[in-house]
Amino acid sequence: MELEVRHLRALAAIDETGSLTQAARRLGMSQPALSGLLQRIERTVGGRLFFRAEYGCLPTPLGAEVLNEARVVLSGMTAIAERVGEWSRRGLPSDPLRVGGYCGFLHVEISRWLQDQPWCTGVSVQEDLDERISIDKVAIGALDLALVYLPPLPGLTQPPGVRSVVVHPEEPVFLAVAHDHPLAGRASVSLADIAEHPWVDEPPGTSRWSTYVNQVCHEHGLVLDQPHSTQCLATQLELISAKLAIGPALATARNRPGNIVIRPIDDNPMRQELRLFYRPASIIATHIEEIHNQVLTSYQHRQGCNPAFDHWWLNRGGSLALTG
Repeated sequence: MELEVRHLRALAAIDETGSLTQAARRLGMSQPALSGLLQRIERTVGGRLFFRAEYGCLPTPLGAEVLNEARVVLSGMTAIAERVGEWSRRGLPSDPLRVGGYCGFLHVEISRWLQDQPWCTGVSVQEDLDERISIDKVAIGALDLALVYLPPLPGLTQPPGVRSVVVHPEEPVFLAVAHDHPLAGRASVSLADIAEHPWVDEPPGTSRWSTYVNQVCHEHGLVLDQPHSTQCLATQLELISAKLAIGPALATARNRPGNIVIRPIDDNPMRQELRLFYRPASIIATHIEEIHNQVLTSYQHRQGCNPAFDHWWLNRGGSLALTG
């Protein structure tokens, strides 16, 4: 006989109740049947697992070892059952909408707007640096909506069963520097100037972004000096504020007077496409035009976050969004 999960549950019940009679009652079987099952289990493992004491059944040293392993297995089975239950419940009208991707302020703005819609019962926000992970989560139903920046690189395919809407086909990437950094006094910074200062960014290989940055620098005959790598935005901002590094910034990043300022890069050599990913025949698909319009409204209201954004939005960003 091979041990099965039901055998482990029987052992756990005997240990927890300290009585064959009470354990049998918990398991919905007779005491003689449980006693016979215990004997078969003991023959299988090659030794006694319980002995009778004054206060009931107590595990033998072998029994204690078996019970420790049994509880690990039973805990794992419970976790599997819970996960299966979560997946079976996903997508129900009462579930919160799961918003993912990696796009800065938009996650908060769109989630707050969704929360106020009569067709939304709640919002769950989760971020992933790698756009491929976010898109795959939409495909498998782990996300309902992903707001994703895509660097202009080949090789990314949209999974079957996933739809997308372009918000901006070419949103520029700006530069974040300390307010008293030598580059802060310039209205615009060249890529060559950037290469002369320590750079902080995500660890190489974290997402396709690092590949894209290297490609842009190679095209301009430059190599960035990146002594600092972090996936933590707070750490990145602290390094920039301390003038230990400069780093990339989304166009929608806010100036922080007396701390960090945002500057455009000459000719916008680094650009990203912003897309909304969702599944057809979903609540998001039903309201995707409303969501898209709200994203554009959020950009409109973002004016004033930094002068570089205002210049780009007024001269190109707004019109790009309407044609994207």
